[in-house]
Amino acid sequence: MSNSTISSPLATPQYPVSQLTEKAAKPDSSMTTKEAFQKFVASTFYKQMLKALRSTQQTVQYMDGGQAEQAFRSQLDQQISEDLAENHGAAFSDSLYDRFQNNLDTKRAQAGSQINYLA
Repeated sequence: MSNSTISSPLATPQYPVSQLTEKAAKPDSSMTTKEAFQKFVASTFYKQMLKALRSTQQTVQYMDGGQAEQAFRSQLDQQISEDLAENHGAAFSDSLYDRFQNNLDTKRAQAGSQINYLA
């Protein structure tokens, strides 16, 4: 058998701020900045909300699916959180995106207005 890694499309994506900044600087990338913010909302707000809801459930010992059920529920929660962010996450992601874009535009304007006297 070969040592190939299996990558799941349902794996939890991580989007640090530096990656979001890079996405904003390169508008022709495959994922737009707005989509990155939606994924961020999905992986932070909605996924944590579902995780908190699942933690309140009591498991019955003879009906518990063990680690396989936990893995399935984690992937299911990831998919549900992505769907929620795509369909209903605009209230969160749009305000974050607008604030990020305004901050980025301000920094670009400041950088453009500074004259390099050493050149």
